[in-house]
Amino acid sequence: MREEQAEDGERIIQYKEEDSICKLLEVELIPLDLIHDIVLRLPAKSAVRFRCVSKLWASIITRPYFITSFAFMTSSRLRLLVCIKTSDKRRLFVSLPQHEHPHTSYSDVERYQMDPPEFDTGNYEPYSESVHGLICCGNFMGETVVWNPSMRQHVTLPEPAEFRFKSYFLGYDPVEDKYKVFCIASSSNNDPIVFTLGPQESWRVIKNSPKHYTPRWPMGHRGVCINGHAYYEASICFEVDAITQWEVVLVSFDVRYEKFRIIRKPDDPKLCPLLLNYQGKLAWVCEDRDEKKLVSSLRFWILEDEEKQEWSLRDYLMPFQIWPRRDPIWRVYLSLDGVTQDTGEFIYSTARFEAIYVIYYDPKTNLTRRVIYEGVEYEEYEEYSGSETFEVHLYSNHSESLMSLENVPRYVSPINWNQ
Repeated sequence: MREEQAEDGERIIQYKEEDSICKLLEVELIPLDLIHDIVLRLPAKSAVRFRCVSKLWASIITRPYFITSFAFMTSSRLRLLVCIKTSDKRRLFVSLPQHEHPHTSYSDVERYQMDPPEFDTGNYEPYSESVHGLICCGNFMGETVVWNPSMRQHVTLPEPAEFRFKSYFLGYDPVEDKYKVFCIASSSNNDPIVFTLGPQESWRVIKNSPKHYTPRWPMGHRGVCINGHAYYEASICFEVDAITQWEVVLVSFDVRYEKFRIIRKPDDPKLCPLLLNYQGKLAWVCEDRDEKKLVSSLRFWILEDEEKQEWSLRDYLMPFQIWPRRDPIWRVYLSLDGVTQDTGEFIYSTARFEAIYVIYYDPKTNLTRRVIYEGVEYEEYEEYSGSETFEVHLYSNHSESLMSLENVPRYVSPINWNQ
């Protein structure tokens, strides 16, 4: 198809451009700081490829300062990352530009496959949104995988305990530039544990944390990391007149100091298990499945002040029926997948064998832009009997990262929760 041909052509051109840059830098003897600035503006796949030019280049590109600077540069060119499981359990990633002219097909599309983890039983669900270039997925067997699509790497974290049901979340500390995966049990009797992604690390118990637990299988429950704090939905238990009761709350985890805070949720019966990053603040989305409504609206609560636990309600008109969420122009059903960080547009998408449909809706201006990525091959994906659609996970506001997962321990002795 056109995208396939364009993609191949772009790859050839890209390699020629990379070779020209390599020869230029070698012949002209450009200063090292300028080499740093040039490579910093290239895509991740080019930066990774340039590590093979020489030991000097490899030392520059793998320096922690360069990796941090590269992440800062890519934060201004965010993308939509589509992940689909193929029939042989490999993952097909399609990286789409998040900002395109309306009513056009994608022109800057990167497409690649990654081999599955060694212990891959399938049925992985996202535990968190894209966090500073990494994504975290898991299944009901307790298998958890952290992926870095830009580096074509993944690491399967060890099983930290004997029991099966638990939830993992991914957080990032921008001060110390560290990624951490923390685990919340399905029972309030166990303390949370945390794993820092890095060499010679292991699971650690977080003592003196508030007792809380998460759903046994958090389908649809994604964690959201904003400015060094990871947020997720949980439950707490308490006794009233010797009767045990439970309450659904929001939990904030300070990734740097590894401290938890319980936040009371808004008093709204329409809250659904969907948390979003709305322009640097946490948004808790409401869902109204009343098909009799003539006017559809999008309601969500914004956490304005975490310490004071103050929420504000936003209510905007929608360009299509809220439930079932069906677009009147494309006549396809859509799911809410995120919000663009810079413009505050809500991202709705769906994937079919013939195309991936994406709608950006700005509730403030009531403007909608539509983009179609065509060229989805039926043979590439796991077949679903009698269905024209397939399961797909979409990560909005994805940035490229050169964080290496090669030295992250794969096998760590399980923790004894009773100690």
